[in-house]
Amino acid sequence: LSVTPGAVHHQVKSLEMLLGVTLFNRAGNNLTLTKAATAALPTLESAFDLLSLATEKIRQHTSNGNLSLAVCPSFAQKWLIPRIDRFRQNFDRIELHISTTTEFPDLNNSEVDIAIGYGPEERFRYPGVLAEKLMGDDVFPVCTPKYRDEHRLRSESDLLDAVLLHDDGALIDQGADWNSWFTAVNVHGEKEPAGIRFDTIALALDAALLGQGVALGRRSLVADDLAAGRLVQPFSRSLAVNGGYFIGNLKVISEQPRVIAFQEWIFSEVSLGKALAPRLAAMAG
Repeated sequence: LSVTPGAVHHQVKSLEMLLGVTLFNRAGNNLTLTKAATAALPTLESAFDLLSLATEKIRQHTSNGNLSLAVCPSFAQKWLIPRIDRFRQNFDRIELHISTTTEFPDLNNSEVDIAIGYGPEERFRYPGVLAEKLMGDDVFPVCTPKYRDEHRLRSESDLLDAVLLHDDGALIDQGADWNSWFTAVNVHGEKEPAGIRFDTIALALDAALLGQGVALGRRSLVADDLAAGRLVQPFSRSLAVNGGYFIGNLKVISEQPRVIAFQEWIFSEVSLGKALAPRLAAMAG
């Protein structure tokens, strides 16, 4: 900000006086957000990201050329593709080349400009690569409203009699598989429940949408289906995963306009999703 800490403190106090609300809890040199500030944070993050996106839109006449993306398949199918037209509307001079991969690519030895991967943070730390956390995640059972009602899913133990849709690509070290879920909620059965196994979470979610069973959905991938009422979350409890989605590019291309444009756009989409999540959840309920 190019100002002194004292100046920042003065601005914060002025803002609190203007709003009539305390924004920070102060204890010595430590600051924590108050409930009021925490409630406003997702919307403010979204607003700042949208301002950054607007700035990049002004620069879009220098943001032309090709941009190569390597994205994990389920994220591409369930999150990126439904939103990609909004990027095209803002940056129609950038031609996207999207490929899918289950492994985070070696950006130093490939034609990929930007990669998006899923997993623990240590998977994305490479020399010369700038990797940022795009979004965290949590998992919870999801199914259609009809499946929930027909199979009377009233408590987590009822899942022992349901058809479970497994994602064999789930990382056990993230705690995103069914065994981790049952352990976390302390539900145990005499035998493993019936199920269908898939090699991607996207296929498991597609099967859930068709009413074939209960999938362990990632919030990042099921938010749209929950908001639309196509899927429901039968139980309130969720399980945080280790890591999340990370976006990376070589540090040497970080200042290229097309790279900046995509980064600004995707972070603004994530922030907007966070800001709208409570409203969408209320509408779904």
